[in-house]
Amino acid sequence: MNIYELIGGFAVTLSCLNLMPQVIKGFKTKSVKDISWIFVFMIIVATVLWFIYGTYRNDWAIMVTNAVIFCMAVVLLIQKFVYK
Repeated sequence: MNIYELIGGFAVTLSCLNLMPQVIKGFKTKSVKDISWIFVFMIIVATVLWFIYGTYRNDWAIMVTNAVIFCMAVVLLIQKFVYK
């Protein structure tokens, strides 16, 4: 494994975890009113497009990263509906 693969792995890890604090906070506070609907929608659309691109390129890092982010964005979307 070279330095670029390590950097890529670190980037994938951080990208997969970047929404986690907000998801956890939503569960703890039962409130996501400060999260914009547009923000959640844009994340969902972007991750779907990235996943399609990753599939085209046969790039597992892009596909896995965006599948994880998509799942967390869907959780945020569900929280937006449930904690209204």
